[in-house]
Amino acid sequence: MQLIKQAIQNNQLARAGLIASQHIVGAQKDICTCLRKVERWAKQARVMAHISQPDQAAFERLIQFFYRDLAFSGSHLRGEVSPYEVERQSVLHQVLDYRSGTPVTLGIVFSSVAQHLGFKVACVNFPGHFLLRCDITPPEVEATLPNGAVSSQPCNVGGYSDSPVVSTSLFIDPNDGRILSQEILEQMYFEVIEEIDDETMPKEALETASCDEVVVHMLNQLKASLINAKRYEEALRSIELLIALCPNNPYERRDRGVLLHELACPQLAIIDYQYFIRQCPDDPAATLLAQQVKHMNITPPVMH
Repeated sequence: MQLIKQAIQNNQLARAGLIASQHIVGAQKDICTCLRKVERWAKQARVMAHISQPDQAAFERLIQFFYRDLAFSGSHLRGEVSPYEVERQSVLHQVLDYRSGTPVTLGIVFSSVAQHLGFKVACVNFPGHFLLRCDITPPEVEATLPNGAVSSQPCNVGGYSDSPVVSTSLFIDPNDGRILSQEILEQMYFEVIEEIDDETMPKEALETASCDEVVVHMLNQLKASLINAKRYEEALRSIELLIALCPNNPYERRDRGVLLHELACPQLAIIDYQYFIRQCPDDPAATLLAQQVKHMNITPPVMH
């Protein structure tokens, strides 16, 4: 647990994701081997995609290299997938092997490759969608900023800004590398958020996610895929990590209680159920769990 917290603190997203995956499902390859693979892809991209500086044209060539030459793709492009495949696409070291993943795992891999090449790429927890954002500062502007800092008011390729343009923000779909226009982003936003007359998409929707937020997103996805595949012991390990990273989230305690109940540990399950009931008394699930606790048999088995 200390290793993953240290990686998050150092903003080492790929390392943190690999540590989490290894802890939950195990891995035949060590983490350093996986990270060297990412570095090797970055070196190949520098040569094959002719990347000498992190400008917009070079970034578009990197997208082509990643999704065409390396053949990474999202799960939705492969048709209907089995629970096993969904689980595999949620485990980071297996994503590196099979080059197929979910938006969050593909986003982690792509952003790691891009950062090795000097691009300022980060993940975005956009409503209903997981995106990537690349802030590109013109060389002549970047030279005037202290320590190469990016303006606090970047805009995307469609001109999403109410201030003078200093840097450009490109938003891409990690599934296939599509660059998303302002119009498409707004359409995606209002497909999830109910539109109010004259409402515009807030700039906060496009803010980058922190390293720990991305890791939590990946863990929640992995947890769901493991539960769906009925791999409850591994799913329990994912929840333990989530509780360690989000100790005040009562819903993780509720989910752990459900898994402990499924694994025939009613005494421990009741502790988590009661915690959730106290923290979320108005949640409809609290009433159901309270009734369930009353009828749970916690009598220890008689040993003969």
